[in-house]
Amino acid sequence: MERKKALKKKLKEWLNIVLGVALAAFSFSFFLNPNNLVIGGVSGVGIILKNLIPGYDPAVTILVLNIILLILGFVLLGKDFFLKTVFGSVLFPLFVGLFDLIYAHIPIDATELDMVLVTLFAALIMGIGLGMVVKNGGTTGGSEVLQKICFRYFHIPFSVSIFIVDGIVITAGLLTSVTDLSTFLYAILFTYLSGVVLDTIVFSGFNKRAVCIVSEKNEEIKEIILRDFERGVTGIRVIGEYSQKERKMLLCVLSSSEYFKLRTIVEAIDKNAFFFAVRASEVRGEGFTYD
Repeated sequence: MERKKALKKKLKEWLNIVLGVALAAFSFSFFLNPNNLVIGGVSGVGIILKNLIPGYDPAVTILVLNIILLILGFVLLGKDFFLKTVFGSVLFPLFVGLFDLIYAHIPIDATELDMVLVTLFAALIMGIGLGMVVKNGGTTGGSEVLQKICFRYFHIPFSVSIFIVDGIVITAGLLTSVTDLSTFLYAILFTYLSGVVLDTIVFSGFNKRAVCIVSEKNEEIKEIILRDFERGVTGIRVIGEYSQKERKMLLCVLSSSEYFKLRTIVEAIDKNAFFFAVRASEVRGEGFTYD
């Protein structure tokens, strides 16, 4: 039974990765590529070469660069990284080639759309697609390989390496193929918006609060959490630096609705209780990811 459940979960993850890669490729082929919107990463390099070489297929660039980066990742980051990355890295350019072919044979011209709409919809679809891929443990390869190499060997944070890599590609697009500053600004807007959507998708479903409570009536509050909320509680020994007294702090993770109920209860039991909560971006374990 457990094996069947695990297999079903794994199949769902792979299907979500395939769908996510397809959405990302759709955004590229139907919005970004026709409008020469040079974004970061290998996709942006593909658009730059397409503008410099008439008739050039950007899917070729994406595939070739992904293969080179995969080999580099295998050598510098190990076998485990390679296996997790190769699927999305190969699938993305294949979907791009397929959608480019479909776009060429349908009566739709994305260049006639307002660029604000193009940027918004491209960022929304790309962000959702990449978010699905990342949330299910996959990757589309590309510049992400360089970012992980920079982090492992040079200790450069992902946010910095993303800015450097995408900034270089977008600037190269401005210098070689973008004819006006507005397209350059749309590319920056796309990069920001797609990142926001990606984060939203990756962390969706984790609407939980980690709550810490220090009270003279900890035992009473603990019993209510265990009995009425049916949530686990961790007791942590802490020392107040002002009073130099050792006390116990209660730590528990609750849903948003449970948090507001508990806050009301704690205030009623002990109005002087020290109480704070932070948003938990991800929670795993009994009661949350499995029963």
